[in-house]
Amino acid sequence: MNILIIILLPFLSALLILLAGKDYSQRIALISAAASVIAIGVMMALFDKDATTITSIDLPWIKSMGVHFHLGADGLSLLMILICNVVTLISMYVSLGDTFSQHRLYFALLLLMQTFMNGVFTAQDLFLYYIFWELALIPAYFLLLIWGKGKDVKPATIKFFLFTLLGSLFMLVAIVWLGNIGSIADFSLATIYGLEIGTQEQLFVYGAFMLAYGIKTPLFPFHSWLPDTYTLAPAPVTIMLSGVMSKMALYSIIRFVLPVVPDAVEQYGIYVVYLATIGVMYASVIALTQKDLKRMFAYVSIAHVGLIAAGILTYSVLGIQGSLIQMAAHAINTVGLFFIAQILFRLKGNFDINCFGGLRQYMPVFAGLYMVIMFGSIGVPLTNGFVGEFIIFTSLYRLDVFAALIAGSGIILGAVYMLTSYQKIMLGPDTDTTLTDITNSDKTLLYCIACIVIITGLYPSWITSLCDVSVQNIIHPYLQK
Repeated sequence: MNILIIILLPFLSALLILLAGKDYSQRIALISAAASVIAIGVMMALFDKDATTITSIDLPWIKSMGVHFHLGADGLSLLMILICNVVTLISMYVSLGDTFSQHRLYFALLLLMQTFMNGVFTAQDLFLYYIFWELALIPAYFLLLIWGKGKDVKPATIKFFLFTLLGSLFMLVAIVWLGNIGSIADFSLATIYGLEIGTQEQLFVYGAFMLAYGIKTPLFPFHSWLPDTYTLAPAPVTIMLSGVMSKMALYSIIRFVLPVVPDAVEQYGIYVVYLATIGVMYASVIALTQKDLKRMFAYVSIAHVGLIAAGILTYSVLGIQGSLIQMAAHAINTVGLFFIAQILFRLKGNFDINCFGGLRQYMPVFAGLYMVIMFGSIGVPLTNGFVGEFIIFTSLYRLDVFAALIAGSGIILGAVYMLTSYQKIMLGPDTDTTLTDITNSDKTLLYCIACIVIITGLYPSWITSLCDVSVQNIIHPYLQK
């Protein structure tokens, strides 16, 4: 099966939605998202884990610049595409529970966002990768601007757009420089990987790329756009931003930074590791003070992606494998948490933790499923969040004990604020005796998420097995130095 289908399916579905009547937009979007998950499932089933890439397309695009429309996927790409398409399907499903104006435009933009993020994960040409990277920002901007809720939506949207665009411009300069080092312009990854770059030049490329990725992830201190954006965006959009868009930068660090500028990572990576671990602590402390549940979950996301980035920049097979497991765990856990926040919002019309209490006796199924997802988020053993965190901490400890202690302290605080908020919402004093348990459609989705939390916790090796060859190919040249 050609990887091009992952791009064409959601893109053509978006065009179809714009042409079809509004009564069909939800149905087309949901079918398209489900078909994309099936397609990536088939690709993974047929994928030879010892192979470099699966079937790809490579056509000249801008000949004068040496740019090709070149798509392909290895195990690492397949994992990220799986995350993207599963999260998109969940986002579409969550959208069915709410009423949105301009239905056709809304679902078309979600599918276009999926298309461009899939492009980021499959691009084998660095300039093409940048095009997809920037295009993914456009539907996200309009989804937040048009359907965001709250008086501060416009300022938050502009801040989100300007932050990410500014970082991307620095990355563009580095990409253009990399593609024109040789006598002939060439942006193919095979060529970029083979470049001999001096230490000073590596530092320039490293700084430009990490600025873009530090903003997009985001890492401390470039995180200020995230809490407002996640809080004000509608739940399905927040799910896409937290579940997938943050992974674009983490994936890109593995794919482009580590193999292209290894000397810079070796010399200066520890400073970013410290920033990432300090971000874990900072976000956890701020989360402790939050009364808005959705905003608290936004800081939870900052803490988790900071830990993942720190694991990646240990520049070890162990750290990268742990980070990949944690990326998959973070995607499903944060999706579950934001969906839980949306369910609670439907009950009271706000996200104030203090407005809830005693829900467990009226909503026992919801309470149980919430607890499972929460346990995954704080890394309780036998859940998906445990294995990745344990591996990352091991890798951090081997690199720098102090960094491991900072990150570990933040994770402990994470357990405190997550358990405290759960206690207030589910076990606190009764605030409403007229409640009934969640609907069957909500139960279905939460059951699916909870099952993934448990299954991945019990069997995380499917991720390491899928990505092992990709990780070895990235790390191997560094180990041979």
